[in-house]
Amino acid sequence: MSSLMFGVVMVGILVAGLVGVLVLSTALQTREFELRAKQRTASELAYQVSDLESKVYRANAPRELGRRATALGMVPNAHPVFIDLGSGSIQGTPVPASGNEIPSLRVTAPAPSAHASASAAPDPAAAGAVDTAAPQANAPLPSAQPSAPADAGAQPSPENQARG
Repeated sequence: MSSLMFGVVMVGILVAGLVGVLVLSTALQTREFELRAKQRTASELAYQVSDLESKVYRANAPRELGRRATALGMVPNAHPVFIDLGSGSIQGTPVPASGNEIPSLRVTAPAPSAHASASAAPDPAAAGAVDTAAPQANAPLPSAQPSAPADAGAQPSPENQARG
């Protein structure tokens, strides 16, 4: 009976070990899925931080600051005045600026906005309704369309094969 008892104990230890490895493997796999989800979230947040930093850098760019200052009615002054914070004294003579002293520093271009670019885009239906005439034979090609040589060895398109 003692060898039978020894066998039962050994099988019990083996089964307990296998169950323990299975539980441990499942727990590790669950943690791995959670880790991947957290890494994906961290990556998305890093992209958002990068995008927001880019927006901050663009908003703090000298041209943008100049455009916003001009929009507020500020003009560059060729006669700067400084205040010494230690003594409270004013260094320089204050002269009002008319705005014409340094014209190269004035930023007059408006900022591009999403609304302005969307309204400036042509409506394809309206463009087709306005210009229905065929292009002239000697008219230059638009620069936006690449031109290819006629004898480039290309096969005719399926549309041209169906017509001719």
